[in-house]
Amino acid sequence: MTEKHFILATAGHVDHGKSALVKSLTGTDPDRLPEEKARKITIDLGFAPLELASPDNPDARFSVGIIDVPGHEDFVKNMVAGVGSIDLALLVVAADDGWMAQTEEHLRILAHLGVRRAVVALTKIDLATAEEVVEGEVREQLRDSPFADAAIVKTSVVSDRGLDQLKTQLAREFCFLPPPRDIGKPRLFVDRTFSLRGVGTVVTGTVSGGEFTRGNSVVIQPRGQHSKIRSAQNHNRS
Repeated sequence: MTEKHFILATAGHVDHGKSALVKSLTGTDPDRLPEEKARKITIDLGFAPLELASPDNPDARFSVGIIDVPGHEDFVKNMVAGVGSIDLALLVVAADDGWMAQTEEHLRILAHLGVRRAVVALTKIDLATAEEVVEGEVREQLRDSPFADAAIVKTSVVSDRGLDQLKTQLAREFCFLPPPRDIGKPRLFVDRTFSLRGVGTVVTGTVSGGEFTRGNSVVIQPRGQHSKIRSAQNHNRS
């Protein structure tokens, strides 16, 4: 059994169902802040693990870290922080709203950051009055982008429609993506930091360029502060 690790990030307009889709796919609610639950919008980055089997090779599996980003225009900086080092984008468009302002903005951010592969989830399909028309409009918006040939999967978290197809499509994309390069210079792009009694300082983020292990000496930039890794976890597993 071989396992490859990838990072997937959501993108799309506010209230188009990104977090609800992540929760339905993984069983994990990426919205962890009380304010997010009270306002029912994503404010900060959320995270969830997803395990996928290869559709063509039963001996291959993918361990996917999902980064759920805010869709509101006020939190674009948070969104950019989340998609800076991803392997695949999950662009979410609500079938009842169609292409919106932050859909376009997020698409351009992905393109500027060099993301080249995406899957489109057409959410809330149960609310669409003309499914094929909405799908055609999305395809037209993608026409001059790096994602012109992206697969579009119609989904509904209410009826579970399309969720299995979406997982299969994501796994198919990962089959053709090269694994992240290990250049022997691991970097952790820190998106959150906090302290726990008896544990010390905890940082979370996305690793690229190699791997970290317990006992590694690290340098915190841009301050040049030296530290050491006492423990490391990947989705709550040591």
